[in-house]
Amino acid sequence: MLFDLKGKRKRLVQVVYVMLAVLFGGGLILFGVGGNVSGGLIDAFKGTGSADTTAFTDRVEQAERRAARQPQNPEAWLEVVRAEISLAQSAEGSDPETGELTDRGQQAIVQVAEAWERYLRLEPEEIDGNAAAFAALAYGALQEHDEAVEAQRMSVEARPSANGYFELARFAYQAGREDAGDRAAREAVRRTPPDLRNNVRAQVEDIKEQGLRFAREFQKAQREQREQARQGGQEGQEAQPGQSFGPLPGGGAGASP
Repeated sequence: MLFDLKGKRKRLVQVVYVMLAVLFGGGLILFGVGGNVSGGLIDAFKGTGSADTTAFTDRVEQAERRAARQPQNPEAWLEVVRAEISLAQSAEGSDPETGELTDRGQQAIVQVAEAWERYLRLEPEEIDGNAAAFAALAYGALQEHDEAVEAQRMSVEARPSANGYFELARFAYQAGREDAGDRAAREAVRRTPPDLRNNVRAQVEDIKEQGLRFAREFQKAQREQREQARQGGQEGQEAQPGQSFGPLPGGGAGASP
């Protein structure tokens, strides 16, 4: 493996379920709305669960070898992001029936975040919008909500679309950032054709309610964990969120970003 799992992410990956397409769920109706999305996230999540899983593993290994040989090449790290997100969505990475991540799929999500950070440290001239969206999904699954917002912001700046702003709103609400979520939601509605805007507004109301409720519960759980650590004489240790997420819509079909 190219990366060693350490610290916070090593602990979180033990409890996380797939959040990739769960985060897309409410926004699926927006695919194709606002343009500039064909060949990107839509195509990236197409595929069938019957795909040869060894192909995903081979692709990851090839990407990792390239990144090891060319650590200063941003495109090499992008290929790791793409390969790992594909593996996480394959039958090797998530259960075809429930969408629950396997151990390898959980590791793949961590690898996405790690590779994305290596990519950003190289300060590329132009951010890859699709890869940024994949990174946002990985951060969401890892419960690193502020990082998810930032990655999705980069995505919409590179490839603005109604669906991209809808997902930015979702991430912002889950991070407890209501004002940022409202701004992104308004932009999502603005970029939606007039005859679909009422539908989008209704979806926004749902993700806002659900996201802010999630943020409150998540923050409460963190406070309780910190208090338990303090009472147990472990003050200073980082709280470990225990939230797990639901199944992957579509049965964990293999992606092909």
